[in-house]
Amino acid sequence: MVEFVEIKAKSILQKQKFRDNWFWNRYNLNPYRGCQFACNYCDAITEKYLVHESYKDFSRIIYIKKNAPEVLEKEVEKLKPDVVAMSGVTDPYQPAEKKYELTRKILEILAEHGFPVHIITKSDLVLRDIDLLREIARQTWCTVSLTIITFDNELLPYLEPFAPSPKRRLETVEKLNEEGIQAGVDFTPVVPYLLDGPENIEEVIKRASGSAEYILIGAAMTLRSNQRIRFFELLKKNFPALVEKYENLYEKQETPPQDYIVRLNGLAFAFCKNYGIKNYIPPPSFERTRRENFDVANHLLLIAFFKEFKSANPYSAWAYHKASQTIENLNESITGICKRKALEKLPGVEKTISRVIAEFLSNAKSERLEKEMNTW
Repeated sequence: MVEFVEIKAKSILQKQKFRDNWFWNRYNLNPYRGCQFACNYCDAITEKYLVHESYKDFSRIIYIKKNAPEVLEKEVEKLKPDVVAMSGVTDPYQPAEKKYELTRKILEILAEHGFPVHIITKSDLVLRDIDLLREIARQTWCTVSLTIITFDNELLPYLEPFAPSPKRRLETVEKLNEEGIQAGVDFTPVVPYLLDGPENIEEVIKRASGSAEYILIGAAMTLRSNQRIRFFELLKKNFPALVEKYENLYEKQETPPQDYIVRLNGLAFAFCKNYGIKNYIPPPSFERTRRENFDVANHLLLIAFFKEFKSANPYSAWAYHKASQTIENLNESITGICKRKALEKLPGVEKTISRVIAEFLSNAKSERLEKEMNTW
């Protein structure tokens, strides 16, 4: 039996210091804490996110931020419109949404104030809000990512016991795209020894390619604190032969070794090329002050995405992140700075990056990104 506990939130929008170059969001928003889908690989039960007394209550006690719409209404009036990700910790369309409709009320406010949105969910309930999503897409930018990590019906009860079927999720992706709302597949995390084989990776990418605009893949499963405890309990009970393999793969680390992740990413990259589907979300494009600065910043972040994806090192493209942030925060046009040949005077913009910027301003593309996107 699931218990719903109504609470009052002091704030609802969390602003990130740097823009995310996977989901393209500047803000995070979670109308619920706890999630009824009870996915056994979820890292939201770690101490970093957990508000429950025990991680075992994460799917049993759902905290409802009943005043979220009222709090959001006050917050958006003070903030510059930018991409809001729903939700970074819990699913915004879990069953509680049918009763409380917080996600819908929040989308109404974001649409009214011109905030672009990225929704990450496992639920076809998102189709209920097609009218609002279509309006947001028309005004600014909107994308919806449906999480699908396998179509294996024998494994799903162990990993995602209460989530809607992947088949329904893929049908939802197709319906959203038909309605003019960009939608794709979020193939994360990749679960070692259960879902990291080429057969499973190819099947998900192949099936997604017929309906989705993109597929995000490349995040190997973490094992942190409570998440590690719960997943090893699952392994010992249902997959005892894998316990030693996991101990050897992870040892005392939270993530698998870098070479393991690089191998998976290379496999996914090849399958995406083969089936003609993007392995990234195209950067958002919407009207804002100094639009060219925003577009240049996003171009640099997309280069960073591919560099990080190929190296499995989140710090391998830090220079591009810093340069992107600098350009997005400029109080003058990047075009004017480029014409004055003063790009390298900007903090974090060294010679290589300045050439990329100049080329993008001239051609709306760059050889550096083309190379990153098309070669491994």
